Amino acid sequence: MIAVALHGAGLRLGEHRILQPLDLTIAVGECVAVIGPSGAGKTSLLRVIGTELRSEGAVALWQQDPWALTSRARQRLRSRIGRVWQQPPLPASQLVLTAVLAGRLGQWSLVRSLYSLLRPYDAAGAKAELARLGIADKWQQRCGELSGGQ
Repeated sequence: MIAVALHGAGLRLGEHRILQPLDLTIAVGECVAVIGPSGAGKTSLLRVIGTELRSEGAVALWQQDPWALTSRARQRLRSRIGRVWQQPPLPASQLVLTAVLAGRLGQWSLVRSLYSLLRPYDAAGAKAELARLGIADKWQQRCGELSGGQ
């Protein structure tokens, strides 16, 4: 199954092109790195994929055009997308497990989210994701103890 499909997706800000039109296909479960110099359009690309910005061309997420959906359906689609930015940093005292579970907040009710702060909900799922990334042993550490890459 295809998670992301971009065809001719590009962005303009007035007269300035901030993202050259591009085609990109990412399969479910595929890991992709976006690298390039400052100003190359990496963040703009991620904002297009995250449906924060509407681009030229065609965008499909899990075979759905996000801009053809109602705002509520688009929000449900967005809840399946998680991003972790290096800046600003995670709170140094926050546990890695809590930081990983924060990616699920868009899928949980307010009550479940607050409860998870006291007793982490789906700790097993978070540990499995950490294992997939090769850092399963870090789940009880504080974020401030990790390297930037971790």
